[in-house]
Amino acid sequence: MKRVLLCILGFFIIILQNSIINYLSVFGMTINIVLIYLVLISLYLDELESGIIGAILGIILDASVGGIFGANALIFFVIAYMVSYIKDKVYKESPIMIFTIILGTTFIYCGVSFLLARLLYNVYTLTSIIKILLVPIINSLVGILVYKIFKKPILRLEEE
Repeated sequence: MKRVLLCILGFFIIILQNSIINYLSVFGMTINIVLIYLVLISLYLDELESGIIGAILGIILDASVGGIFGANALIFFVIAYMVSYIKDKVYKESPIMIFTIILGTTFIYCGVSFLLARLLYNVYTLTSIIKILLVPIINSLVGILVYKIFKKPILRLEEE
């Protein structure tokens, strides 16, 4: 039941991302709250659970946004699995650790997305490189804020 609720919540976060947050850009850069959500729940789920939720959310995001179908699903699966794999090796209640994990995963997401766009669409601009460097920082700062606001419900994931 917990997994179904997490998928449904993720679905609503994708709707929020596509309908509101994508229009709140700073210098053409937007935060990725779906990725933040996925990282935060993956810290408290096992590898397979978080990987499957990541793949499902990625497929929904791919279907709603367009582009390379399956790319987000694969990236989200790998990121969720990696975060769940390291969850017992890090102090996940530390804001600095949350910042670092979101920074790293966003960097991976942006880097892979940039490489796919470069290979398939031959897109290469200076702003793309700047986004790879700045979006992870912005995402991490927002991730810390989200974690602090929703800390109690997030910590309950581990108990169940």
